[in-house]
Amino acid sequence: MPTDRTTIDAQALFERGHQSFQSGDYREAVECFSRAIRLRPNVAAGYRYRALAHLEMGNRLDALNDFDAAIRLKSDDALLYAERARLLFRQQNYAAAIADCEKALALDPGLAPVYGLRGDCFAANGESGKAFDDFARAIESDPENAADYRLSRADLHLELEEYETALRDADAACTAAPTNPRAFQIRGMVRRAMGEIDAAERDFTRTLELDPERVLARLARATVRLGLKRYALAAEDCDAVVKAAPNLGKAYEVRGLCRKSLGDHAGALADYTEAIKQNPDAPLGYNLRAGVHYQQRQYRKAIQDHLAALQRDPQDAGTFNQLAWIWATAPDPDVRNGTRAKECATRACELTEWDEPSYLDTLAAACAELGEYDEAVKRMEQAMEKVSADAEDDYRSRLDLYHAGKPARVTPQ
Repeated sequence: MPTDRTTIDAQALFERGHQSFQSGDYREAVECFSRAIRLRPNVAAGYRYRALAHLEMGNRLDALNDFDAAIRLKSDDALLYAERARLLFRQQNYAAAIADCEKALALDPGLAPVYGLRGDCFAANGESGKAFDDFARAIESDPENAADYRLSRADLHLELEEYETALRDADAACTAAPTNPRAFQIRGMVRRAMGEIDAAERDFTRTLELDPERVLARLARATVRLGLKRYALAAEDCDAVVKAAPNLGKAYEVRGLCRKSLGDHAGALADYTEAIKQNPDAPLGYNLRAGVHYQQRQYRKAIQDHLAALQRDPQDAGTFNQLAWIWATAPDPDVRNGTRAKECATRACELTEWDEPSYLDTLAAACAELGEYDEAVKRMEQAMEKVSADAEDDYRSRLDLYHAGKPARVTPQ
């Protein structure tokens, strides 16, 4: 049994640790709680609050060890299970987090936030039906925080491409919590997915007005501004993202697209090279850089990058098509390779079930490069059955070439 003096000293250290925690001095809080624990190692509260301080410092493993110790000492405390579940969720240990949520709810069925947390766990674990049940329960039993649960549910609907339902939840959250930046960010994501990019831009702008430090919201606004052809503004957003998160490869890809559209090919190449550096296993950066090389008539460099992309995604029809186009139509005879062009174009068509007119167009060009003009005409006529009206003249010009027994030669502008 501890002496009275020990109890008093431990309590004083605990109170000092609590004050340090409240003031944001988490290192001092950990030190105070540690000293209190040494004096009274059988009190769960010391471990619990030290765990919370560790969490604020980013020490997740230390926090988990402390939650484990606290639960061993006080296994009937529902809040301890809930707090450990939240940490396990952040560590993506969804099964263990769900188990802790269920223990917490068994001890206290009235803990509405735990239904929301368990819903998040189920959603992340791919159990959408159970997640929707939990979100509905949380919304009903905790109306004060219903906006947060609606946003989690909207996020899941968005992932499942149930856009109208997602938008209803996001709208309700924005109305109920008009100063919550997450609400506008999620609604912006939904609207972007629905193709409502003007409205999405407004939502992302509102998000950043409420919280200028939201890097992903700024990047999302850059993507919709790119879609709206507001290239300079999109590039400015990317500049801010790169400054705040220099390892975020997507920002370089988007800024590269902006720079390319603005005619800054050197800047675009630099951005795509940096994107590749940040995500060397992702094919997109290679394909984007290849596009700039192609425009600059650096055909061999373009081929090299497309081949690198294909190594990373051997089932990408677009990459097969781009390779085939260069090999079939490049003005440089040392670059052209009709056999490889036809192989790649055929594979692109197979991967898209022969339904993509631009790929059929490329296959026709590859056949023409091999002197197979009857086949080229056949494939081009197939393409023209599917192509949009604004591209018909371009396609017809190549069809006329094949009827005349001439191959296609394309010099990029």
